[in-house]
Amino acid sequence: MTDSNAFYNLILPILNMVNGFTGTLLLIVSSLGAIQCIFLGVRFAKADGPEEITQARKNIRDFILGFLLIFILIAAMRAGMPGLCKWMAENTKVTIY
Repeated sequence: MTDSNAFYNLILPILNMVNGFTGTLLLIVSSLGAIQCIFLGVRFAKADGPEEITQARKNIRDFILGFLLIFILIAAMRAGMPGLCKWMAENTKVTIY
């Protein structure tokens, strides 16, 4: 067995796992994000004083920024995977796809 075959055997299960779970991961993140958004909206609607309203707005803003960042990073990972596999194939003489 050559070194490139050993590398291929090592990386293939990891690559299959990442490709298999990114769709599920996006679904889970979206579902949890929707639940958290509803929870924060209810907290904002129930806020009484100006301090609570300000804190609720800050929490909603921070949540939306974090949620978008996570979603974009997962989508970028999924979109960038073919390019990384191509780069790896060109530099290691191992073909993944």
